Amino acid sequence: MARYCFYVDGFNVYHALNDNCHSSDKNPGTSDYKYRKYKWLDYKKLAVNTVGPLDTVVKVYYFTAFAKWRRDSVLRHKSYIKVLRSTGVEIVQGRFMRKNIRCHNCNTDFLTHEEKGTDVNIALQIAQDAIDDIYDRAIIISSDSDLLPAIRTVHKYAPDKEVGVMFPIGRNSYHLKDGADFRRKMSERLLKTSQFDDSMQVGSSIITRPGHWS
Repeated sequence: MARYCFYVDGFNVYHALNDNCHSSDKNPGTSDYKYRKYKWLDYKKLAVNTVGPLDTVVKVYYFTAFAKWRRDSVLRHKSYIKVLRSTGVEIVQGRFMRKNIRCHNCNTDFLTHEEKGTDVNIALQIAQDAIDDIYDRAIIISSDSDLLPAIRTVHKYAPDKEVGVMFPIGRNSYHLKDGADFRRKMSERLLKTSQFDDSMQVGSSIITRPGHWS
């Protein structure tokens, strides 16, 4: 029996579900973005579905930031966060910073946005929880190799704790895999059985799954 905490890199999972496509064997020239329908993901349920029947899920953290320059996306994101929070998931917000990038092909500068703070926030939280003896085993849900120092910090200052990784479906990180104590798989079956209901009661409001997330 073990106490578990989960640390979810929200955008890392989101982009894995949104971007990964499955090419049909019958029609190799076509692609089906088959995982987008799982973005209505209940991380508390996923955590419970991941641990053993005698284990305890103590905390689930969701690390994210708002893409404020995309109004419709922000509205969907805020609604999703309300649903997550209603299940007891703790939301930790980072931020986006504007960044100029030069195209090496055409030598043109263009503006993009880069998420900041998530890896630092995860590292600080996972280390603090280890020191405070909140968990026996932690699971980082991300493929970002920048999180390797977080695992090493726990190993150094709380050597009795174990840190595992769950890579978002279709993604991998050899650095995280080598540094972690164990690994859990994000299978399509796990995603399918860890969805919110299409309509969720949050306070006096009903929040529904976005249409294109079906």
